[in-house]
Amino acid sequence: PFLDAKVKLKREYLDQAKASSCVKPSGEGGFGEGSMDKQKKKNQVSSSFRGKPAPTTLSGAEWYTQQAHRAVNQAVGRVIRHRNDYGAVLLLDSRFDEPRNQQGLSKWLRPHVHKDEGVG
Repeated sequence: PFLDAKVKLKREYLDQAKASSCVKPSGEGGFGEGSMDKQKKKNQVSSSFRGKPAPTTLSGAEWYTQQAHRAVNQAVGRVIRHRNDYGAVLLLDSRFDEPRNQQGLSKWLRPHVHKDEGVG
């Protein structure tokens, strides 16, 4: 899926959006806005995010990682549906030993992840 055309397009789009969101406009736009106009705009922006952090844009790689973690958690959820259910989930990939990938797992699952030390 990493090289799928739709996935590549989505990643490129998000990378471009993140790059353009990092560029700060001067605020004047070449028309010399007065200080009252600047203050009005500042108040409008701050009031639209009251009590919430400003939204951030994911990069293409962050989006792809998020989607992979979502798929793994969804697969685990198909095995274990409720608290009294039981099943075995084997994550047979060395990448699950990395902390960043363990952080992508559901919180209830993290304490149960054990590294395979080999046979014997």
